[in-house]
Amino acid sequence: MAMYTPGEPMLGADHLQGEIDQAVRAVRGGDREAFRAIIDACESRLRVTVAPMLPDPSSVEDVVQQAFVTSYRKLDQYQLGTGFISWIATIARYEALNERRRWLSEHSFKRRYQDDVRIEQAIVNANQEQRLDSDPALVEHLHVCIDELRDRAATVVRDHYFRQLPNDAIAESHGRNQAWVRLVLHRARLAIADCLKLRAGGAYEHS
Repeated sequence: MAMYTPGEPMLGADHLQGEIDQAVRAVRGGDREAFRAIIDACESRLRVTVAPMLPDPSSVEDVVQQAFVTSYRKLDQYQLGTGFISWIATIARYEALNERRRWLSEHSFKRRYQDDVRIEQAIVNANQEQRLDSDPALVEHLHVCIDELRDRAATVVRDHYFRQLPNDAIAESHGRNQAWVRLVLHRARLAIADCLKLRAGGAYEHS
């Protein structure tokens, strides 16, 4: 069976489609090695397809390989003569969108987590009167940002960090459970972080 190999001149889209369909028939017939011809014919095209969709260029190769894995598993769903490259490109775009969502979610979580840790340390430092000489403006901004929280959230922050009350005691005083206290503290830290970025700017970003 004549198969396409890298570097071989192609006779056009119709010829390429015929070669790919021939390889698909061979794979369906039990010749797994024939799938290599499909990879050779489509790999560069898939890279061009998914690269603009991905925020991390290093993930292009993984997405393309996953597209081949998925297409191999679903090869029986492809209808011969309908355009294999378009079919597998759709799979590749789907894999790229999944990877994009995963990357954005992971990095969004990291940013939120970094803000959470940074603001918690800033509150602890303010409570312990640390770094006041080196950055009194930041501490002042911090107290203003706490004041701007909703009354209940500001009270929970002060009870937790300044009065150092345990979460169960804070929860009881509000008629809530400890999970509620943790959620209020988390949301308050994010709100304080946003407030500090507006008020302190670079001083907060590099603290």
